[in-house]
Amino acid sequence: MDDDDDAVVPILDDVPPELASCLVFDSHCHTFAAVDGRYAGITQATEEKDWPTVLAACASRLLRPGIGVHPWQAHLVEDVDAFIGRLATALAAHPAAIVGEIGLCKCAKNVRGVKEERDRGLAQQRRVFDAQLKLAARLGRPASVHAVKQHSPLKAALEAIHATPGFAVALHSFGGTAHHAKELLAAVDYPLFFGFSHTINVAMNGRRGLAALDDAIRAVPEDRLLVESDVDDASTARLATCRAVLVVAAARGWTPVRTAAVTSANARRWLDFE
Repeated sequence: MDDDDDAVVPILDDVPPELASCLVFDSHCHTFAAVDGRYAGITQATEEKDWPTVLAACASRLLRPGIGVHPWQAHLVEDVDAFIGRLATALAAHPAAIVGEIGLCKCAKNVRGVKEERDRGLAQQRRVFDAQLKLAARLGRPASVHAVKQHSPLKAALEAIHATPGFAVALHSFGGTAHHAKELLAAVDYPLFFGFSHTINVAMNGRRGLAALDDAIRAVPEDRLLVESDVDDASTARLATCRAVLVVAAARGWTPVRTAAVTSANARRWLDFE
């Protein structure tokens, strides 16, 4: 790719005028931005000690909370069964909470080192992820999933789930190919959504992957697309979500306004608002 590709998904310093009054639904963040007529979101914990903060902050701001353990913190879970018991109790006390952020990540610090250490770390990630995903399915809660360079284990875990009504999975900042997206959609019989961000899919991964990113976005059905900020700064959450809207709009050939409307409606269906 050449330098002209920078123009495909511009890095904005401000919200584009056409989105100034539009609702954007941030399907994945780690901040406590205030919800209003132009921004809604779901804020997710990454480890157990953060659950009380996330639950309390989201209740006061009308955000949806997510509680769970991220794969980067999976090594902190000493007794998986006891942990799942605590998670189930917290979810029962907070009916609006989803299960997230959970998942699998080959790039986490806990899976670096010699082969034996990597194998142990990945095995622990899978134990913790599988248990959380099965709990979400059993309780009929949405789940937000992080997956990096773990397509086969992810597919196997998703295929093993027997869901109850209300259960749906969103793969956040999806980094797979169009082929991966189609394969995952064909593997499950419950709603599977795909979130895209500027923060990870463009800014972190660089311009070299934009063609593959566009292909992946186009491979996802219109009613399964989500946008997200994936930031931890309340002051930038709406702007980062608008950047994600432009990423999807450029790939699909849609207007930003249409993209914001479609992805906001999809987020509400994922979270079973309606």
